[in-house]
Amino acid sequence: MTMQFGMVEEKSAFFFSAVNTLISCSPSREAVLVQVLKDRGLTVTIPTAKIAFVIADASVPASGYTIGPREKKERYWAEYSAALVKNCFIDDDEGGIAKAVADRLRSPDIWIAYGDVEPALESLRKRGCVLGVIANGESTLRAAFDRLSLSRYLDVIVLSEEVGFEKPDPRVFQVALDRVGLPPERCAYVGDLPEIDLKEASRTGMTRVWLDRNRLARRIGEVQKIEMLTDLEFLFPIAPFKRS
Repeated sequence: MTMQFGMVEEKSAFFFSAVNTLISCSPSREAVLVQVLKDRGLTVTIPTAKIAFVIADASVPASGYTIGPREKKERYWAEYSAALVKNCFIDDDEGGIAKAVADRLRSPDIWIAYGDVEPALESLRKRGCVLGVIANGESTLRAAFDRLSLSRYLDVIVLSEEVGFEKPDPRVFQVALDRVGLPPERCAYVGDLPEIDLKEASRTGMTRVWLDRNRLARRIGEVQKIEMLTDLEFLFPIAPFKRS
């Protein structure tokens, strides 16, 4: 039975988005691109790389690429990396430079964890919470979590490539709920993109929490807001989950 303290229900499970919530590209995706090109004797500035990403993001839609067949994934990365190279004003007729860019951007080695992640996960875990990730991404994210020693805190990792649904499809959130076997009102979902991460999570009954690392707004409707993950456990009373 779920208990309430005032209007706040106890939580036993917390799910997180991945990129820009738990992990970020280090030092930045622009710097990664600049370094790949530098390794091939090509000089590109960070501002040029930033513009290249803006154009590539707009011209090569990423929606749905993780849940298609392998050919679709490879085509997306080929087109995306080619757009990056082209918009850095580099000729790449044979596609070798674009492939090197794609390989690096897909590597689990480019990710680091935010400084507040491990303390937050460790504290929640010690208090008996179930922890998981719900992310749009390829299975290489698992390797990133392993390399960053985050997997040891995670009971559930739901990746769109593996389940066949991408956020904001509510089915991807339901997969996570089914795996932990808890009612949705006992679970909270934390993400950085309100439209993708939080809107559909509410349809499953999970409580939504917006991680606003950049302090963009005070609040969005009824969505709870935090600016650091270490603040999460103070939003709700915790009901420890009894693991078998």
